[in-house]
Formats: sequence, C-alpha cells, structure tokens
Amino acid sequence: MEVILDNEKNPQGVYLPLTEWDTLKNGINKASNLYRLMEELSHPDVFEMNAEQFSQYLEPVAAGAVNKALENGLYVSCPAGADMPNAFIQEYQNGRKILVEVDQRTGKEHFIRNL
Repeated sequence: MEVILDNEKNPQGVYLPLTEWDTLKNGINKASNLYRLMEELSHPDVFEMNAEQFSQYLEPVAAGAVNKALENGLYVSCPAGADMPNAFIQEYQNGRKILVEVDQRTGKEHFIRNL
C-alpha cells in the first residue's frame, strides 16, 4: 500500500495493489463501497479461472437463484440417477420431494411418486 501525495506533500489518496487485498480486507467494513469495489476487482477473470475457482465464484449466485426460485413457489430439480435417465427429483420449499419422469418426445412431466 502506498499513500499518494500532491506537489505540496499533502495526502491525496492511497494506492492499494490488488495483491495486498486479501491481507487488508479483514479490517475493512464489508458494507463499504471500498470493500465491494476491491472484492470485485480482485476476482480473476472468469476465463482465467480453473474449475474450482469458477465453482466458488458461482456458488453464492447459484444459491441465491435457488432460494429465489423456492420463495416464488418453484422447485429445484436434479437427475434421479443413471438407472432412470428420464426421471428427476423435484424438491419444494416446504421440503416435499417428488419423482417425475419427463417424456422425451413431448417434454411433459409424469408424476411417479412422493419421496
């Protein structure tokens, strides 16, 4: 970190290299504009991330999307397994889970059973 001075040696700003952010961020208010800006700037470009970094980067976004969907009465769906390639488990906000099968030709869901 470096203090930027004007011609009369008065402090005008601070130069904060992105490489030093991890060391300094614990002392900065997380709600501040500085914190948000530095967090955004210190993330590597998504095209330069490895699979683990990309997964960590998207995790909060994905969790937010899931929560918003559940709050809006939608469900979360995942494949039921390799032995049932056209079947999916749908989970609702109240914890209810059902097993459905999707008709590959029509795209319609057919209820199989409650889980």
